[in-house]
Formats: sequence, structure tokens, C-alpha cells
Amino acid sequence: MKTRQILLTTLILATVWHTAAGQPKKNNMQVDAPPPESILASTSMPSDAVLSNLIAVKPEMPLGPEDVLKSYEIAMNMVADKTSADFVVIVQAQQTNQISRQQAEYLLQQSYQMAMMQYQVLSALHDVLKHDIDKAAAPQARQSLKAKNSDNVLVIPFPESGTASR
Repeated sequence: MKTRQILLTTLILATVWHTAAGQPKKNNMQVDAPPPESILASTSMPSDAVLSNLIAVKPEMPLGPEDVLKSYEIAMNMVADKTSADFVVIVQAQQTNQISRQQAEYLLQQSYQMAMMQYQVLSALHDVLKHDIDKAAAPQARQSLKAKNSDNVLVIPFPESGTASR
């Protein structure tokens, strides 16, 4: 039973990793600089094949915490979509008498349990990361609040001398 749980957990994590890795990468950087080839073309140095190959390689930006959060959300939606599609296939197979009612029930339960475990793992990972992001953002918010409050000056007018002598 223990090895089954370990195997199932490993399978879930591998599925999550594969799903997150399969998502398209975001390229939000837009640079208006001229391409390096046009800059190097005006120099008098001879063109080096290794240098041009290095320039041609575009480095990929690592995923930030917000990107990972989004990938967890996408993976949770994909688990729900896949489970729904699995249910449709199982029900159609039972309706066309390819499998018995008992087999359909068993397959539906297994598919549901697998989807719930995957969803719960993804949800827990999402919640932990969201908590860490919120925790890291809290000191920055307090610091900006302190900075706003420290700029305020309180001015209290003195009592008028005419009313004090009466």
C-alpha cells in the first residue's frame, strides 16, 4: 500500500511538472534596440562564426513566482478538462455496451479520485506559493506606508494673543 501511494504521488508530480513545462513561455520583453548584427556589421573586425552563433542565441527568462502561480492555475483547469473528457469517454463506452455498468462505475471512480488528488496537490502548491508571495510583499507594503506617513507634517496654530489677555 505504501509503494502504491509513493508511485501515485510520483506520477502526480511528474504529470504536474510535465504540464507546467509544456506551457508556452511568455516573452514580455520588447526591446527597441537595433539587432546586434547591424551593430557588428559596421565594425572593421572580421566576422567570427562562434561570436555570431552566441549573438543569435536568445536567452530564456526564468519563470518568476507569478508565472509559476499561473501555471498551477492552468494545470488545475487542465485536470478538470481531462477528467471531464475521461468521463465522457467512459459513459459513451458504457452506453454502447463496450463495458459493463460495474466497469463504468469503477473507471469513473478511479478517474475522479486521480483527478481529485492531482487537483489537491496543485491547489496546495498554489496556496503555499501565494502565501509566500503575499508574505514577501507585506514588508514592502508596510515600508511604503511608513514612507507616506513620514512625509506628513502636522502644523498646530498658536493660540491668538488677543484672546489670552482677556
